[in-house]
Amino acid sequence: MSDLRALLRTTQKYIDILAANNIKTPKDLLEYFPRTYEDREHILNLSQLEIGSKESVAVKGFITEKKFIPRGRKHIYDITFIDELGHQGKISIFNSGFLASKIEKEKRYIIIGKPQFKYGKFVFSHPEVSPAQNQESNTPHPTSPGSLPDGQTGRGEVSYSPSPANEVSEQGEGLGGGARKAGGNSYNAGRIYPVYSELSGIKPSRFAKKLRTILPEIPNYFHEYLPQEFLEKFNLMSVQDTIKNMHYPQNQNLNKQAKYRVFFDRLLRIQLYSLLNKREYQKGDITNNNNNNNHNITHIPQQEIDREIIKEILAKLPFELTTAQKKALKTIIENFHEEKPMLRLLQGDVGSGKTIVAAIAARYIFKKFNGQSVFLAPLEVLANQHFKNLAKLFLPLGLRIELLTGAIPPSQKEKIKEDLKNGKIDIIVGTHAVLQDDIQFHNLQYAIVDEQHKFGVKQRAFFHKFGSPHILQMTATPIPRSMALAFFGEFEVSIIDELPAGRKPIQTKIINEKEYEQLKHRILAKIQQKQKVFIVTPLIEESEKLDDLKSALTEYQAVKELFPEIVDRVGLMHGKIKSKEKEQIMQDFKGEKYDILVSTTVIEVGVDIPDATIMVIKNAERFGLSQLHQLRGRIGRNSLQSYCFLETKKKSGDSYERLQHMEYTNDGFKLAELDLQNRGAGEILGTMQSGETDIPREILTDLRFLEKVKEGAERLFEHYPGLEGLGNIKNSLQEKVGGMLV
Repeated sequence: MSDLRALLRTTQKYIDILAANNIKTPKDLLEYFPRTYEDREHILNLSQLEIGSKESVAVKGFITEKKFIPRGRKHIYDITFIDELGHQGKISIFNSGFLASKIEKEKRYIIIGKPQFKYGKFVFSHPEVSPAQNQESNTPHPTSPGSLPDGQTGRGEVSYSPSPANEVSEQGEGLGGGARKAGGNSYNAGRIYPVYSELSGIKPSRFAKKLRTILPEIPNYFHEYLPQEFLEKFNLMSVQDTIKNMHYPQNQNLNKQAKYRVFFDRLLRIQLYSLLNKREYQKGDITNNNNNNNHNITHIPQQEIDREIIKEILAKLPFELTTAQKKALKTIIENFHEEKPMLRLLQGDVGSGKTIVAAIAARYIFKKFNGQSVFLAPLEVLANQHFKNLAKLFLPLGLRIELLTGAIPPSQKEKIKEDLKNGKIDIIVGTHAVLQDDIQFHNLQYAIVDEQHKFGVKQRAFFHKFGSPHILQMTATPIPRSMALAFFGEFEVSIIDELPAGRKPIQTKIINEKEYEQLKHRILAKIQQKQKVFIVTPLIEESEKLDDLKSALTEYQAVKELFPEIVDRVGLMHGKIKSKEKEQIMQDFKGEKYDILVSTTVIEVGVDIPDATIMVIKNAERFGLSQLHQLRGRIGRNSLQSYCFLETKKKSGDSYERLQHMEYTNDGFKLAELDLQNRGAGEILGTMQSGETDIPREILTDLRFLEKVKEGAERLFEHYPGLEGLGNIKNSLQEKVGGMLV
């Protein structure tokens, strides 16, 4: 019998359900925190309730009438009560004589549930009902209208702001959802009540009751890892009190303090993990040959910056860099000459010219240090695009550039690997195919990683074995400052915040289905002018019996019917197509075979079609702002006016208002901030694991809180180098955070 089953005194079936939800130990169970909380600390009067609200509330009622209404095999108990201000309410109980028998006339009860307003009264169906402690007095409860403390509404979630903490105390249980016999005190009333996500086959109320039985075991599974002076400095509750008050706080202050510690801990662990990774990575040495034995050698600073090389490179460009590009390039080259290997995140809106900045730096690495560079892209179609652009730019200057992806034939692949090892390749462009154990470099000094959230810590470890080359991670997904602070602590950040000269802002308009069909003549006119059109198929919702492929095929047929004049010039792109075929489709679209490309979101990252000037995004309300902005960035990459049409059936509401932001601005950073506030971190971070979305968006937008966490991490790292002396924290970081950031 497992420890968890023995503690809970339950069945193997119950344990199997928990295990299916990654709850396998008592510690796992105690770390399974409530989804939300209901404020039952403040008992309301009926006049304080809101009609239409779906929140659970607690009221005190004096039972005045109790009726039994038989209806064939079914029966109803209709119970009338008055609150302490004399307002009348109802309790309806269906087919549950046991619960009804515990409610007596002329007694006071705490009634907890989600009332509906019917026939001029609030009606509680199958509520939790507990005897009120005070059965004597009929005076109004102090919580009358207007008497709630500032900021408390008697319903909804509790904020995370810290306040002094006290120990949690046990009370009895109430009737309904794990209730005691009449006459006992309610465990559920008069406190902040935890609400857990429903596990398949286990009711939340039953789960809460079981979990409560193992609260005394907390000291056996949780031990404080932070020093006492650190807890005092940052006003943190102890870890054991935190676990207690996450599950069963006596009041809001205790719950706030516990939540503050939980979120502080989660972000602190991410910060510590980032600092550890940075420390380990920067032990490498990029000045030595890149055999696999170059670990942990102190980096030796190089000579002074060679400004003549920079002038020569810039003079040979067929265009002028923007001020923001020049600033980013200057910073990167300065990093090349510093004591430790560079770890830098280069942010730039779609079309801002990040790639050319990264490429110029690769040219500098070769000219100054005779160093090799690797350019990694998340998709083969994108790697092919980067290779062609770099080859066009640098092959005439004598740089040797090769492409390495999964689509390269084996014999050619072996030749590329041999040339890479012998120093006959200066820049290798590729996908994950480059990150193989049999790859060796002659003198790798610089790694460029495009769309940084597609790669992570494991991929960075690959570079570490080659002496830790400089790493530049790029993203076209604008990351708000607060999120960069929270999740990219090991990186210095550069931002390219202006577009190349001559680019016109994309005009964006919300349209309905009828207006979409009316676009036909406008689209045909643009096609006559040799311009290209993207039509993006809608995201598929879980409730729909359809997948992305079927959605794309359906839209593809609809577009061909709408445009019979060019039926053979409509292409189709989706995620199930093989890489080589995708590349051919993109070339055909870039060339003269296709005028319209119907596609899923596979085109959102980096695809460059200069002649594309129109994009229609179907069911646009299903996308986040950041993703819409990424898609929109596939057009407007020349001097022509471009147009993005957001098709939706919505005419009002939150999702419509959200789309209106796309009409008002082309600033990706503003849209990312809005996405963070409205939809959370997952919309921006995309392929990162789900752990970060457990942190509420109000915290991820709280710069003061995030800066305090960063200060705490740096303080710990300063006093405990390598985190030695902090118990098992290093292993804990790998377990808790490592999987999140890969």
